[in-house]
Amino acid sequence: MTAEIWDVIIVGAGLSGLSAAHLLRKRDATLKILVLEGKNRVGGRTVSYEIPAASGADLWDFGGQWVTSTQTHVMELIKELGLEVYSQFNTGKKVLHVGGPTARVRTYTSSIPALSPLVLLDLTLLLWKIDTLSGTVCVHDPLKTPNAVELDSMTLHSYIEQHAWTAELKEQIGVCSRSVFGMEPSQMSFLFFLMYSAAAGGLLALLESTPGCAQEFKIKGGTQQLSKCLAERVGWKNVRLGSAVTTIWQDAEWARVTTNNDTFLCRAVIVTCPPHLAGQCASPTSVESLNEILTHAEGKYPTLSSALSNVANCASMHFHQHISSIFSGSRVWKSHWLKYILSEVRAWARGLLGFDF
Repeated sequence: MTAEIWDVIIVGAGLSGLSAAHLLRKRDATLKILVLEGKNRVGGRTVSYEIPAASGADLWDFGGQWVTSTQTHVMELIKELGLEVYSQFNTGKKVLHVGGPTARVRTYTSSIPALSPLVLLDLTLLLWKIDTLSGTVCVHDPLKTPNAVELDSMTLHSYIEQHAWTAELKEQIGVCSRSVFGMEPSQMSFLFFLMYSAAAGGLLALLESTPGCAQEFKIKGGTQQLSKCLAERVGWKNVRLGSAVTTIWQDAEWARVTTNNDTFLCRAVIVTCPPHLAGQCASPTSVESLNEILTHAEGKYPTLSSALSNVANCASMHFHQHISSIFSGSRVWKSHWLKYILSEVRAWARGLLGFDF
């Protein structure tokens, strides 16, 4: 079989892959760029589905869904693509349930949860400590952070156990961890948590929907539009869906990219899929591939170092479930319930829900 020849092949048609293709095309319109995607859609971890609504139908996000004004690159991209954003609704009665299954459900209307003065004091001190430590983190290379080894040797759970003294705050931190990261505090490196907080501009910025915070805006029509619009700019003919990359072979002149059905040659490869999948792409996975190593000594598979390979294999995709409820009824029924339903459901410490909006 004759291999197709391209200048650049990009593995993954999520936001990273399609943004890379778009930027390369803007820099040099003559480049032959091919994007390979294993799924039957673009968007990666952003996906929008059409669901029946009062107006007939509407697009709802079931993956990544928020953007904020401090994310300057994505905001510039939204403007370039001619898309619009709207503010996350956060006005009304908010609901809080912590303290165990028998604890009462509390409501509040301010941006601060309905916590006791003692818990609020505990929260204030903890935020100050975490934001102070976050300020010392080298976001671009966390291992250059002072005391990086010590910070990386502890979990978020172990730090909270040492520095928070109210059970209710510890429970709240658990809710935040599961909602934002999809994992328990005991599963997360404290250094990673600090790096993530520093990149967001502080811990509260990760949790709030006020201006400059992580849940500030949503995109009209859904976030998957970003990838669809980028694919149009790159050209759908240059995006191959259902083309999962199995191996990448490289020699001094060419890189050879193999999928289940096709083989491609190119000068450069950009791999943008999640780490655990990227590690699989760069490693031989069959007896035939191993035989190629033995018979083509002049080439090589660009395998990761053992340290990076271990990181890639351990970088699991954590778990979130997204549920959207659609309500219909009389105008009176709506006017009564909208102030509850459209408000921010702040925190449920147990059961199916964590944070919701």
